[in-house]
Parts: sequence; structure tokens; C-alpha cells
Amino acid sequence: MTTQITGSDGVPRESPDRDVWKSDRVNAFSWAVLFLWGAIVVLASSTTWHESYDWWDGWGVFFIGAGVVVTAEAFIRLTMPEYRWKVGWTLMWGIIFLSFGLSVFYGPAWLALVLVALAVATVVGALRDTD
Repeated sequence: MTTQITGSDGVPRESPDRDVWKSDRVNAFSWAVLFLWGAIVVLASSTTWHESYDWWDGWGVFFIGAGVVVTAEAFIRLTMPEYRWKVGWTLMWGIIFLSFGLSVFYGPAWLALVLVALAVATVVGALRDTD
């Protein structure tokens, strides 16, 4: 499931094979939940069900749900050692989706603030010494 690679410091490390991508059940399950969530939101938006809620905005509700699903995927990856790779990017996308959905309800300043914070965190992570 993993391949040994050698880092720049000569220390062997494990790297996921391409086969891991094919057997990534956490990712497949997350996509399935996202598709189901999208279908539920579309059905609710296309019927009269949503009319009883003044706050309803289909895109906002969809992106909040997508953010919750993707963020949950990141935390599930942290608890399962065999899927513990690509956690940072998954968590970042979950926060972006969640922030986008919240910006529909609370204004674009919310999204801008989160995007700037993620940009700073990404730059700091890139400049940090990983050895």
C-alpha cells in the first residue's frame, strides 16, 4: 500500500502508491455523501419545501454542507493511519467550502478573512523547515 522513498536528508519515508488512490474508501465515501447532499439541496430548492424558511439559500446551504463533509473527511483521515495523507489540503478545502457557504448568509467579508488566513498559513507552511 506504500512505497519507500528517500527524503533529501537520506531518511527513508513511506509514500502512498497510485494503488492507494484507487482504494481510497474515505474519499469515495465523501464524494458519495457530497452528491447525496447536493441532490437533497436541489430537491428542497426545486419544491415548495424551502419556502417556509426565510433564510434558505440553496448555494449557501450546499456549500456549508460540503464544508462539513470535507472537514469531517479530514478528521476521519487523522484517526485512520492508513489514510493519514493529504489531510492538510482536505482540511483547507473543507474550510473554504464552509466559509463560502457562510459568506452567502453573513457577507463576503467572512470569506475574504478566511481566504487571507489560509493564504498566510500556506505561505508559513511552505517557508517552514520540514526536516
